[in-house]
Amino acid sequence: VLEGLKEEMMNVAKELRKAVFESRPIIIRHHWDADGVCGGVALEKALVDLVEKTNADSEAKYYLVKRKVSRAPFYELEDVVKDLDEALEDVEKHGDKIPLVVLVDNGSGSEDVPAIRQFLAFGADVITIDHHYPDEEVDSYLLHHVNPYKVGGDSNYTSGVLCVEIARMVNPEIDGLELLAAVSIVGDRSEGEVEKYIELSGCTREELYDIGLALEFEGFYLRFRSASGIVHEILGFGRKDRQRKLVDMLAGYAKKAIEEQLDTAMAGVKVQTLPNGIALAAFDVENYAKRFTFPPPGKLTGEIHDRLKREHPKIVTIGYGPDFAVIRSEGVELDIPRFVKELQQEVPNAGVEGGGHLVVGSVKFIPAKRKDVLAKLAAKIGSL
Repeated sequence: VLEGLKEEMMNVAKELRKAVFESRPIIIRHHWDADGVCGGVALEKALVDLVEKTNADSEAKYYLVKRKVSRAPFYELEDVVKDLDEALEDVEKHGDKIPLVVLVDNGSGSEDVPAIRQFLAFGADVITIDHHYPDEEVDSYLLHHVNPYKVGGDSNYTSGVLCVEIARMVNPEIDGLELLAAVSIVGDRSEGEVEKYIELSGCTREELYDIGLALEFEGFYLRFRSASGIVHEILGFGRKDRQRKLVDMLAGYAKKAIEEQLDTAMAGVKVQTLPNGIALAAFDVENYAKRFTFPPPGKLTGEIHDRLKREHPKIVTIGYGPDFAVIRSEGVELDIPRFVKELQQEVPNAGVEGGGHLVVGSVKFIPAKRKDVLAKLAAKIGSL
Protein backbone atom coordinates (compact mmCIF):
# COMPACT_ATOMS: atom_id res chain seq x y z
CA VAL A 1 0.00 0.00 0.00
CA LEU A 2 2.81 2.42 0.87
CA GLU A 3 4.41 1.58 -2.50
CA GLY A 4 1.14 2.48 -4.23
CA LEU A 5 0.99 5.78 -2.35
CA LYS A 6 4.66 6.60 -2.92
CA GLU A 7 4.15 8.87 -5.92
CA GLU A 8 1.44 10.96 -4.26
CA MET A 9 3.53 11.13 -1.06
CA MET A 10 6.53 12.35 -3.05
CA ASN A 11 4.31 15.04 -4.59
CA VAL A 12 3.22 16.20 -1.14
CA ALA A 13 6.83 16.24 0.10
CA LYS A 14 7.88 18.33 -2.92
CA GLU A 15 5.02 20.76 -2.30
CA LEU A 16 6.01 21.13 1.38
CA ARG A 17 9.71 21.66 0.56
CA LYS A 18 8.76 24.20 -2.09
CA ALA A 19 6.66 26.10 0.47
CA VAL A 20 9.63 26.21 2.89
CA PHE A 21 12.04 27.46 0.20
CA GLU A 22 9.54 30.11 -0.93
CA SER A 23 8.87 31.17 2.70
CA ARG A 24 5.20 30.32 2.32
CA PRO A 25 3.51 29.59 5.68
CA ILE A 26 2.30 26.03 6.29
CA ILE A 27 -0.65 25.27 8.55
CA ILE A 28 -0.87 21.68 9.82
CA ARG A 29 -4.41 20.97 11.07
CA HIS A 30 -4.78 17.59 12.76
CA HIS A 31 -7.31 15.67 14.83
CA TRP A 32 -6.65 15.68 18.61
CA ASP A 33 -6.28 11.91 19.15
CA ALA A 34 -2.94 10.09 19.41
CA ASP A 35 -2.86 9.28 15.69
CA GLY A 36 -3.58 12.84 14.60
CA VAL A 37 -1.05 14.33 17.02
CA CYS A 38 1.69 11.90 15.92
CA GLY A 39 1.05 12.74 12.27
CA GLY A 40 1.00 16.47 12.90
CA VAL A 41 4.17 16.41 15.02
CA ALA A 42 6.07 14.30 12.45
CA LEU A 43 5.46 16.94 9.78
CA GLU A 44 6.11 19.79 12.23
CA LYS A 45 9.50 18.36 13.29
CA ALA A 46 10.66 17.77 9.70
CA LEU A 47 9.53 21.18 8.47
CA VAL A 48 10.81 23.23 11.42
CA ASP A 49 14.22 21.56 11.08
CA LEU A 50 14.24 22.35 7.35
CA VAL A 51 13.28 25.99 7.99
CA GLU A 52 16.08 26.34 10.58
CA LYS A 53 18.63 25.03 8.10
CA THR A 54 17.52 27.01 5.05
CA ASN A 55 16.05 30.29 6.29
CA ALA A 56 18.31 33.17 7.31
CA ASP A 57 15.68 34.53 9.72
CA SER A 58 16.06 32.77 13.08
CA GLU A 59 12.43 33.59 13.92
CA ALA A 60 11.10 32.04 10.69
CA LYS A 61 10.22 28.69 12.26
CA TYR A 62 7.66 30.40 14.51
CA TYR A 63 5.60 31.91 11.72
CA LEU A 64 6.25 29.57 8.76
CA VAL A 65 5.13 26.31 10.40
CA LYS A 66 2.00 26.28 12.55
CA ARG A 67 0.54 23.09 13.96
CA LYS A 68 -3.06 23.37 15.12
CA VAL A 69 -5.52 20.98 16.72
CA SER A 70 -9.07 20.17 15.57
CA ARG A 71 -11.56 18.87 18.13
CA ALA A 72 -13.95 17.57 15.49
CA PRO A 73 -12.99 14.63 13.25
CA PHE A 74 -13.32 16.96 10.25
CA TYR A 75 -12.19 20.49 9.32
CA GLU A 76 -14.80 22.59 11.06
CA LEU A 77 -15.97 26.04 10.01
CA GLU A 78 -15.05 27.21 13.50
CA ASP A 79 -11.44 26.17 12.80
CA VAL A 80 -11.22 27.52 9.29
CA VAL A 81 -12.39 31.03 10.19
CA LYS A 82 -9.67 31.26 12.86
CA ASP A 83 -7.00 30.01 10.44
CA LEU A 84 -8.19 32.28 7.65
CA ASP A 85 -8.41 35.34 9.89
CA GLU A 86 -4.86 34.80 11.18
CA ALA A 87 -3.53 34.16 7.68
CA LEU A 88 -5.09 37.31 6.23
CA GLU A 89 -3.80 39.34 9.19
CA ASP A 90 -0.27 38.03 8.52
CA VAL A 91 -0.61 38.95 4.85
CA GLU A 92 -1.66 42.46 5.83
CA LYS A 93 0.85 43.06 8.65
CA HIS A 94 3.93 41.14 7.54
CA GLY A 95 3.43 40.64 3.82
CA ASP A 96 3.22 36.86 4.24
CA LYS A 97 1.92 34.62 1.48
CA ILE A 98 -1.42 32.81 1.73
CA PRO A 99 -0.63 29.51 3.44
CA LEU A 100 -0.48 25.92 2.33
CA VAL A 101 -2.94 23.98 4.51
CA VAL A 102 -2.27 20.33 5.41
CA LEU A 103 -5.15 18.38 6.96
CA VAL A 104 -4.02 15.34 8.94
CA ASP A 105 -6.32 12.53 10.15
CA ASN A 106 -9.26 14.45 8.71
CA GLY A 107 -10.00 16.23 5.45
CA SER A 108 -11.27 13.40 3.27
CA GLY A 109 -15.02 13.58 3.98
CA SER A 110 -17.80 15.66 2.47
CA GLU A 111 -18.08 17.48 5.85
CA ASP A 112 -14.67 19.00 5.17
CA VAL A 113 -15.71 20.64 1.90
CA PRO A 114 -17.32 23.87 3.21
CA ALA A 115 -14.19 24.76 5.22
CA ILE A 116 -11.80 23.82 2.42
CA ARG A 117 -13.71 25.91 -0.11
CA GLN A 118 -13.53 28.96 2.15
CA PHE A 119 -9.74 28.80 2.24
CA LEU A 120 -9.52 28.17 -1.51
CA ALA A 121 -11.50 31.37 -2.12
CA PHE A 122 -8.50 33.28 -0.78
CA GLY A 123 -5.95 31.43 -2.90
CA ALA A 124 -4.73 28.83 -0.41
CA ASP A 125 -3.88 25.24 -1.38
CA VAL A 126 -5.12 22.31 0.68
CA ILE A 127 -3.50 18.87 1.02
CA THR A 128 -5.14 15.96 2.88
CA ILE A 129 -3.27 13.09 4.57
CA ASP A 130 -5.90 10.81 6.04
CA HIS A 131 -7.00 7.21 6.51
CA HIS A 132 -10.75 7.63 6.87
CA TYR A 133 -12.98 6.36 4.10
CA PRO A 134 -12.86 9.10 1.44
CA ASP A 135 -15.79 10.86 -0.26
CA GLU A 136 -15.14 11.41 -3.95
CA GLU A 137 -16.38 15.00 -4.05
CA VAL A 138 -13.49 16.22 -1.85
CA ASP A 139 -10.81 15.51 -4.45
CA SER A 140 -11.84 18.31 -6.76
CA TYR A 141 -10.90 20.81 -4.03
CA LEU A 142 -7.60 19.27 -2.96
CA LEU A 143 -4.12 19.81 -4.35
CA HIS A 144 -3.09 16.31 -3.20
CA HIS A 145 -4.87 13.56 -1.28
CA VAL A 146 -2.88 10.78 0.39
CA ASN A 147 -5.26 8.04 1.53
CA PRO A 148 -4.70 4.26 1.69
CA TYR A 149 -8.24 3.58 0.38
CA LYS A 150 -7.20 5.15 -2.94
CA VAL A 151 -4.79 2.27 -3.62
CA GLY A 152 -6.85 -0.59 -2.21
CA GLY A 153 -5.60 -0.27 1.38
CA ASP A 154 -7.62 0.35 4.51
CA SER A 155 -7.58 2.41 7.71
CA ASN A 156 -4.82 0.27 9.28
CA TYR A 157 -2.35 2.59 7.51
CA THR A 158 -2.72 5.37 10.07
CA SER A 159 -2.24 9.06 9.41
CA GLY A 160 0.75 8.88 11.73
CA VAL A 161 2.43 6.28 9.50
CA LEU A 162 1.68 8.25 6.33
CA CYS A 163 2.98 11.51 7.82
CA VAL A 164 6.16 9.88 9.16
CA GLU A 165 6.96 8.57 5.67
CA ILE A 166 6.23 11.98 4.11
CA ALA A 167 8.28 13.73 6.83
CA ARG A 168 11.25 11.53 5.91
CA MET A 169 10.91 12.52 2.25
CA VAL A 170 10.71 16.20 3.23
CA ASN A 171 13.75 15.99 5.47
CA PRO A 172 15.77 12.75 5.39
CA GLU A 173 18.02 13.95 8.25
CA ILE A 174 15.27 13.94 10.89
CA ASP A 175 15.48 11.28 13.62
CA GLY A 176 13.14 9.77 16.18
CA LEU A 177 10.07 9.47 13.97
CA GLU A 178 9.67 5.66 14.27
CA LEU A 179 8.18 6.20 17.73
CA LEU A 180 5.50 8.50 16.30
CA ALA A 181 4.41 5.92 13.74
CA ALA A 182 4.31 3.20 16.41
CA VAL A 183 2.28 5.28 18.90
CA SER A 184 -0.25 6.12 16.18
CA ILE A 185 -0.65 2.41 15.31
CA VAL A 186 -1.24 1.32 18.90
CA GLY A 187 -3.45 4.37 19.53
CA ASP A 188 -5.68 3.60 16.54
CA ARG A 189 -5.51 -0.20 17.08
CA SER A 190 -4.15 -0.94 13.65
CA GLU A 191 -3.09 -4.41 12.56
CA GLY A 192 -1.23 -6.12 9.76
CA GLU A 193 1.78 -4.96 7.78
CA VAL A 194 2.09 -1.68 9.70
CA GLU A 195 2.92 -3.51 12.95
CA LYS A 196 6.56 -3.61 11.81
CA TYR A 197 6.81 0.03 12.97
CA ILE A 198 6.24 -1.22 16.53
CA GLU A 199 9.41 -3.36 16.31
CA LEU A 200 11.33 -0.45 14.77
CA SER A 201 10.39 1.83 17.68
CA GLY A 202 12.16 -0.39 20.21
CA CYS A 203 9.27 0.00 22.67
CA THR A 204 6.77 -2.55 23.96
CA ARG A 205 3.08 -2.25 23.09
CA GLU A 206 2.36 -1.25 26.71
CA GLU A 207 4.86 1.60 26.58
CA LEU A 208 3.43 2.83 23.27
CA TYR A 209 -0.12 2.57 24.61
CA ASP A 210 0.87 4.66 27.65
CA ILE A 211 2.45 7.36 25.48
CA GLY A 212 -0.70 7.51 23.32
CA LEU A 213 -2.91 7.65 26.41
CA ALA A 214 -0.78 10.45 27.91
CA LEU A 215 -1.15 12.41 24.64
CA GLU A 216 -4.92 12.02 24.61
CA PHE A 217 -5.25 12.86 28.31
CA GLU A 218 -3.22 16.06 27.90
CA GLY A 219 -4.91 16.80 24.57
CA PHE A 220 -8.34 16.59 26.17
CA TYR A 221 -7.46 19.33 28.65
CA LEU A 222 -5.46 21.41 26.16
CA ARG A 223 -8.62 21.63 24.03
CA PHE A 224 -7.63 23.83 21.07
CA ARG A 225 -4.02 24.52 22.04
CA SER A 226 -1.29 22.67 20.20
CA ALA A 227 1.20 23.04 23.13
CA SER A 228 4.22 21.79 21.21
CA GLY A 229 6.45 22.04 24.30
CA ILE A 230 4.42 19.54 26.31
CA VAL A 231 3.57 17.31 23.36
CA HIS A 232 7.18 17.03 22.14
CA GLU A 233 8.23 16.16 25.69
CA ILE A 234 5.67 13.31 25.89
CA LEU A 235 6.88 12.01 22.51
CA GLY A 236 10.49 11.89 23.63
CA PHE A 237 11.94 14.93 21.85
CA GLY A 238 13.01 16.49 25.16
CA ARG A 239 14.78 14.99 28.14
CA LYS A 240 14.37 11.21 28.23
CA ASP A 241 14.24 11.00 32.04
CA ARG A 242 11.49 13.59 32.17
CA GLN A 243 9.54 11.89 29.37
CA ARG A 244 9.40 8.63 31.38
CA LYS A 245 8.09 10.42 34.49
CA LEU A 246 5.62 12.51 32.54
CA VAL A 247 4.21 9.56 30.58
CA ASP A 248 3.90 7.39 33.70
CA MET A 249 2.16 10.19 35.57
CA LEU A 250 -0.29 11.20 32.80
CA ALA A 251 -1.09 7.64 31.72
CA GLY A 252 -1.66 6.82 35.39
CA TYR A 253 -4.16 9.67 35.75
CA ALA A 254 -5.88 8.62 32.53
CA LYS A 255 -6.16 4.95 33.53
CA LYS A 256 -7.57 5.90 36.92
CA ALA A 257 -10.16 8.18 35.28
CA ILE A 258 -11.12 5.44 32.80
CA GLU A 259 -11.44 2.79 35.54
CA GLU A 260 -13.62 5.02 37.70
CA GLN A 261 -15.92 5.84 34.80
CA LEU A 262 -16.02 2.21 33.63
CA ASP A 263 -17.23 0.93 36.99
CA THR A 264 -20.13 3.39 36.90
CA ALA A 265 -20.77 2.97 33.19
CA MET A 266 -21.00 -0.84 33.08
CA ALA A 267 -24.18 -0.56 35.19
CA GLY A 268 -25.78 1.32 32.30
CA VAL A 269 -24.85 -1.14 29.55
CA LYS A 270 -27.57 -3.38 28.10
CA VAL A 271 -26.44 -6.30 25.93
CA GLN A 272 -28.79 -8.31 23.74
CA THR A 273 -28.03 -11.00 21.20
CA LEU A 274 -29.71 -10.39 17.83
CA PRO A 275 -31.18 -13.21 15.72
CA ASN A 276 -28.13 -13.10 13.42
CA GLY A 277 -25.84 -13.89 16.37
CA ILE A 278 -24.37 -10.41 16.76
CA ALA A 279 -24.31 -9.05 20.31
CA LEU A 280 -25.61 -5.47 20.44
CA ALA A 281 -24.52 -3.44 23.48
CA ALA A 282 -26.25 -0.13 24.12
CA PHE A 283 -24.87 2.38 26.60
CA ASP A 284 -26.58 5.56 27.80
CA VAL A 285 -23.69 8.05 27.92
CA GLU A 286 -25.84 10.93 29.12
CA ASN A 287 -26.99 9.30 32.37
CA TYR A 288 -24.09 6.97 33.19
CA ALA A 289 -21.01 9.09 32.53
CA LYS A 290 -19.56 12.28 33.96
CA ARG A 291 -19.60 15.30 31.71
CA PHE A 292 -16.68 17.41 30.55
CA THR A 293 -14.02 15.14 32.04
CA PHE A 294 -11.69 12.55 30.59
CA PRO A 295 -12.50 10.09 29.02
CA PRO A 296 -14.88 11.73 26.49
CA PRO A 297 -17.89 9.70 25.23
CA GLY A 298 -16.07 8.16 22.24
CA LYS A 299 -13.14 6.98 24.34
CA LEU A 300 -15.43 5.65 27.09
CA THR A 301 -17.55 3.72 24.58
CA GLY A 302 -14.33 2.25 23.17
CA GLU A 303 -13.20 1.11 26.63
CA ILE A 304 -16.60 -0.48 27.37
CA HIS A 305 -16.41 -2.18 23.97
CA ASP A 306 -12.95 -3.57 24.78
CA ARG A 307 -14.29 -5.07 27.98
CA LEU A 308 -17.35 -6.62 26.31
CA LYS A 309 -15.55 -8.08 23.30
CA ARG A 310 -13.69 -10.53 25.57
CA GLU A 311 -17.01 -12.32 26.10
CA HIS A 312 -18.60 -11.68 22.68
CA PRO A 313 -16.57 -12.44 19.53
CA LYS A 314 -19.14 -10.62 17.32
CA ILE A 315 -20.28 -7.40 18.92
CA VAL A 316 -21.38 -3.86 18.11
CA THR A 317 -21.31 -1.30 20.93
CA ILE A 318 -23.33 1.90 20.66
CA GLY A 319 -22.83 4.71 23.18
CA TYR A 320 -25.65 7.21 22.75
CA GLY A 321 -26.31 10.69 24.10
CA PRO A 322 -29.15 13.15 23.54
CA ASP A 323 -28.08 13.91 19.95
CA PHE A 324 -25.27 11.53 19.03
CA ALA A 325 -24.30 7.85 18.90
CA VAL A 326 -20.75 6.49 18.96
CA ILE A 327 -20.28 3.09 17.29
CA ARG A 328 -17.55 0.50 17.85
CA SER A 329 -17.54 -3.02 16.43
CA GLU A 330 -15.61 -6.27 16.50
CA GLY A 331 -15.93 -9.26 14.16
CA VAL A 332 -18.78 -7.59 12.24
CA GLU A 333 -18.61 -6.17 8.69
CA LEU A 334 -20.04 -2.70 9.26
CA ASP A 335 -20.06 0.21 6.83
CA ILE A 336 -20.84 3.30 8.91
CA PRO A 337 -20.56 5.88 6.10
CA ARG A 338 -23.15 3.84 4.16
CA PHE A 339 -25.40 3.56 7.24
CA VAL A 340 -25.34 7.35 7.56
CA LYS A 341 -26.37 7.85 3.93
CA GLU A 342 -29.23 5.34 4.35
CA LEU A 343 -30.41 6.89 7.63
CA GLN A 344 -30.57 10.29 5.95
CA GLN A 345 -33.07 8.78 3.49
CA GLU A 346 -35.00 6.62 5.97
CA VAL A 347 -35.39 9.10 8.83
CA PRO A 348 -36.06 12.41 7.06
CA ASN A 349 -35.84 15.71 9.00
CA ALA A 350 -33.65 14.11 11.66
CA GLY A 351 -30.53 16.05 10.62
CA VAL A 352 -28.49 12.86 10.41
CA GLU A 353 -24.79 13.34 9.72
CA GLY A 354 -21.55 11.59 10.65
CA GLY A 355 -19.14 8.98 9.40
CA GLY A 356 -15.66 7.86 10.39
CA HIS A 357 -14.00 4.57 9.55
CA LEU A 358 -16.00 1.66 8.16
CA VAL A 359 -16.26 -0.12 11.53
CA VAL A 360 -15.72 2.75 13.98
CA GLY A 361 -17.58 6.04 13.77
CA SER A 362 -20.29 8.32 15.03
CA VAL A 363 -23.70 9.59 14.01
CA LYS A 364 -25.34 12.89 14.94
CA PHE A 365 -29.06 13.70 14.85
CA ILE A 366 -31.62 16.01 16.46
CA PRO A 367 -32.75 14.96 19.96
CA ALA A 368 -36.43 14.61 19.00
CA LYS A 369 -35.58 11.88 16.49
CA ARG A 370 -33.21 9.89 18.70
CA LYS A 371 -35.55 6.91 19.15
CA ASP A 372 -36.24 6.60 15.42
CA VAL A 373 -32.56 6.86 14.45
CA LEU A 374 -31.36 4.36 17.07
CA ALA A 375 -34.15 1.90 16.20
CA LYS A 376 -33.22 2.04 12.49
CA LEU A 377 -29.55 1.66 13.36
CA ALA A 378 -30.26 -1.45 15.48
CA ALA A 379 -32.40 -2.88 12.65
CA LYS A 380 -29.52 -2.39 10.19
CA ILE A 381 -27.11 -4.23 12.49
CA GLY A 382 -29.72 -6.98 12.99
CA SER A 383 -30.02 -7.51 9.24
CA LEU A 384 -26.28 -7.90 8.54
